Amino acid sequence: MAVIECNEVNFTYPDSSEPAIRNLSLTIEKGQFVVLFGASGSGKSTLLRLLKKEIQPHGTLSGDILIKGSSIQENKGLSTEIGFVFQDPENQVVADDVLHELVFGLENSGLSTNEIRSRVAEIVHFFGAESLLHRKTHELSGGKKQQINLASVLLLQPDILLLDEPTAQLDPVSSREFLDMLKRLNEEFGMTIIIAEHRLEEVFTLADQIVMMEKGEVLFDGEPQRVVRQIWNTPNQPFIPSIPTLFFNVDGKGNVPLTVKEGRNWAERQLFHFNIISKPKASIRRNDWIQAKNVYFRYDRKNDFILKELNLSLGKGEFYALLGGNGSGKTTLLKMLAGLLKPESGKLLYNQKPYKSLKKGVHRKSVGYLPQNPKLFFLQDTVEKEIQAIMKQWGLTDYVVVDQLLSQLGISHLLKSHPYDLSGGEVQKAALACILIRKPEILLLDEPTKGLDPLSKENLASILNKLNEDGVTILMSTHDVEFAAQHATSCGMMFHGGITSEDVPEKFFKGNFFYSTMIQRLFRHLPDSSMITVEEVLRSCEPVKS
Repeated sequence: MAVIECNEVNFTYPDSSEPAIRNLSLTIEKGQFVVLFGASGSGKSTLLRLLKKEIQPHGTLSGDILIKGSSIQENKGLSTEIGFVFQDPENQVVADDVLHELVFGLENSGLSTNEIRSRVAEIVHFFGAESLLHRKTHELSGGKKQQINLASVLLLQPDILLLDEPTAQLDPVSSREFLDMLKRLNEEFGMTIIIAEHRLEEVFTLADQIVMMEKGEVLFDGEPQRVVRQIWNTPNQPFIPSIPTLFFNVDGKGNVPLTVKEGRNWAERQLFHFNIISKPKASIRRNDWIQAKNVYFRYDRKNDFILKELNLSLGKGEFYALLGGNGSGKTTLLKMLAGLLKPESGKLLYNQKPYKSLKKGVHRKSVGYLPQNPKLFFLQDTVEKEIQAIMKQWGLTDYVVVDQLLSQLGISHLLKSHPYDLSGGEVQKAALACILIRKPEILLLDEPTKGLDPLSKENLASILNKLNEDGVTILMSTHDVEFAAQHATSCGMMFHGGITSEDVPEKFFKGNFFYSTMIQRLFRHLPDSSMITVEEVLRSCEPVKS
């Protein structure tokens, strides 16, 4: 039975010359787990919002959208039957503390006090969120806010759950728990789930149906193995996860493996022709360009330290990926190195000189900081005006370089757009462009791949690698293990307020269960294997001598 039907749907935003959704027809059966994917701006978020009447965007809509056989415009009883988790957790939080956030929707639904208490107790135990109940929502990390948002939606017990990139701000462990929770809701309660995602390594394995969108249209639609095979050898090949990518490169015959289990079964049949040879890179080299020595920091003297006994040494020209759980202090550390926060004790050094001795203008010009919420970066009402203001502020006149940068990032067409009207990936790239215009010596990037599709990540990687080759030092906090493994020169783990371990990617990710790549998981059972990317496997495979 079809629970959602879209027939020849078209939608155009006000003042836009091109439709965001174009001739889209799609059928979703009751109880399916559906993954929407595609390039940033392809219409995924717009489609999800069109499926929930209360948050439909303004614009011109044509075609039919049917929910449970009734037109979405005519059916007035769908408000609690369809739950929605937004891309940006800040957009969904309405209360000052977690408990009031959880009960807000229930109170507005007119439920009795006893039923509210029962539902809240159940959901809090389900999420293990007892310790968060009396926390202020503004104190929570992005990942924790997202978990509370999901809990708030589930309290209304919807039949259909729509999620717009819900794992973008979650660390690998939290992301896995979040996806496992969605799978349980789908399998144990028959909930229909539609999730738009860019982190595809694990969601494809959960899906009954995957839908690729491009320029507002459905490009591919079907079960994961079939669609992945259709995408291979097309310009959209980067969307294919690591294990099937390796499969297609080595052999490509038979059933397409998506999980580590399926990948190992395939590899055992195929790789007996090969001898896996590990070729780890050189050790970390340092010359102490940026240092943090025994740093302590807390936002309030009544609370615990966020950073404690923290030591960091960052070499000039290094590309350092900082990983760790939500709330482990990564964002706080980046803000401190950007000069936005001051340590309660300890030392911060830049090129052997204390931060406090640097002139403010020198530090601001040398350091570029991309915040976790890139919307905070914008003061003007269009991307173009923001760029012009930055050019004027720093006395820059080379607009040719700016045009090249915008073209590289694929956002030249967004100059006239308001930053808040852009998708998560688009606003991320626009903010990065504004930072790179002034050519900083140090880049501090807080979740730079958040909201980016695989094609955009490739473009970002080429830009960052070129900057790194030119001597720019990059410190990136990230939950994107695959990106860090492929491009970082060194990695560190934040835990309990400090950096507990660091090494080159091959050694850092080796042996990990969650903070590791799919390829490393695939070959971790082989002795002395430290391969973490598809490229390393393809380079390291040699025929076994008979």
